[in-house]
Amino acid sequence: MNIKKSIVLRVRLAFLVVFLFSVAIVGKLVKVQTVEGERWRKLARENLLQFRVVKAVRGNIYSDNGSLLATSLPFYKVAIDPTIAEKETYKQGIDSLAFLLSRYFKDRSEKEYRRKINDARVSHRHYLVLNHQMINYQAKKMMTEWPIFREGRNKGGVVFEKVDRRFRPFSGLAYRTVGFMNENNKGVGLEFSFNKQLGGRDGEPLFRRIARGN
Repeated sequence: MNIKKSIVLRVRLAFLVVFLFSVAIVGKLVKVQTVEGERWRKLARENLLQFRVVKAVRGNIYSDNGSLLATSLPFYKVAIDPTIAEKETYKQGIDSLAFLLSRYFKDRSEKEYRRKINDARVSHRHYLVLNHQMINYQAKKMMTEWPIFREGRNKGGVVFEKVDRRFRPFSGLAYRTVGFMNENNKGVGLEFSFNKQLGGRDGEPLFRRIARGN
């Protein structure tokens, strides 16, 4: 009889502990949703959503007969997050990717490119510039068909950072008149005199953080 009472007592105590624990969880959930809800929602918005400055594309300069004297062309810096690609995708594509990078840029061997990317993947490096040489739009379009790169940014980790560069179709002709602007906002000619109009206004779009810190 004593053994039976002891067992019943233990069961009741265990049930009481579980009940109190459940009540505590429910109470915490209610507190988070009602009392602290706005605070946590605000914190989530701040971490997931943010405004970022996007530089305006510099305007064109034309002659009085409509000939284009200066314009901005898009170029791209090629980088990668080597940790994003799935194991099988990475394994099947890394050799071909290293070969294509070596053949295009001609600054490193296939083995060096493969080792560079592998080392970054092993060390969990999330941003690796593959080459500091800028590529044009046609080259970017071609590279999007390469192994791993064809998976895109979210599945392959490839990053094409756009950089606008000034292009003058007539090269040195009327160079002094057309002029230039450097990174320190110093320059000459039309580029300098009409810098405010040509520079435009930077944008400030809203970006949302997604998986893997993208």
